[in-house]
Amino acid sequence: GGPGLWYAEAVAWSNGPSSWKEFDAQITIDIIDLHRALELDVIRFPWRNNIKPARQIDECIFERSLDDGGEEIWRWDDVTLNFIRVSGAESQTVDHWRERARKAEKELEGRIACAEMNAGAPEAVLQQRLGDEMLVAATGGMLSLGLNAEELMAPLLEPAAVEVILDCDLEVALAELDAIAARGIKVVLGGGDMADKNGTIYSPELFRRFMLPGWKRIAERSRELGLHYVWRSDGNLWEVSDMLFAEAGMQGFGEADYDASMTIDRVRERYPDLIVWSNVSGDLLRRATDEKVYRHCMELLAASEGRRYFHGCSNTILPGTPPENVVAMMRAREKFRGLGI
Repeated sequence: GGPGLWYAEAVAWSNGPSSWKEFDAQITIDIIDLHRALELDVIRFPWRNNIKPARQIDECIFERSLDDGGEEIWRWDDVTLNFIRVSGAESQTVDHWRERARKAEKELEGRIACAEMNAGAPEAVLQQRLGDEMLVAATGGMLSLGLNAEELMAPLLEPAAVEVILDCDLEVALAELDAIAARGIKVVLGGGDMADKNGTIYSPELFRRFMLPGWKRIAERSRELGLHYVWRSDGNLWEVSDMLFAEAGMQGFGEADYDASMTIDRVRERYPDLIVWSNVSGDLLRRATDEKVYRHCMELLAASEGRRYFHGCSNTILPGTPPENVVAMMRAREKFRGLGI
């Protein structure tokens, strides 16, 4: 639901600062009400992009001014329910990576200061508001080699520059973890998308060289701080799972993708101490009957043996998912809890 929220926020900004303030306050009210209605134990803020347009061209198209004097055009697509940047994005080729590395080093001190000031701050306010009613999870400590063609070519063509960029990103991620822990938040949802249903989008060799050292540092710092760090990516991750959950020692695994063979029974068999954050098939939740959803969820809960598993949808709940299917997902949790397993 992230892009839909981005669009709604752009509309709110277009209606003026007072409209945006009302929107900003209502988000917190709405997520608390939703979590209470579903009797959820863990709460987090939704994915926001806070796109502030310079002007709204029509109902679906917005113009946004950039700090360098340029402009971006964003468009809301009713069919895909996506808010898309359609022009104004800087064109990047691998030739830019050395300059990106220099820029990363130049901006590092400021990024760390920003992390120290902001990471975990809204979550701490929310946790104080909720008390012991729900556990507030923060987002932070994320790393990514990238997803597009240029980003995936760069480690082969400009490896030194990529290492500098990742080193800087790691320092920011560690500063975020420090700040989140200092504000009393106990759970951090991190990770970095890198796979689809067929497997990882880059090789295990590249993962070991460029990403594993950083993940080891993040896992170690999280343990030192008493944080529960949840490494997240959907997709089939078996090619790198031993590096993540055995070598790096990540405590939690989120977005465990049932439809990409990362099922609770297989994950639990290989990593018995790993805490899995949600495994319900988003596709089945969207397409199946509520009774089939209920049976699917009961099977997952039984496979979890009632331990080290947070029940819910593996990834985002897709647009068009019947509300009764979401209720069925949570009804299974209540039934399983009532069985005393």
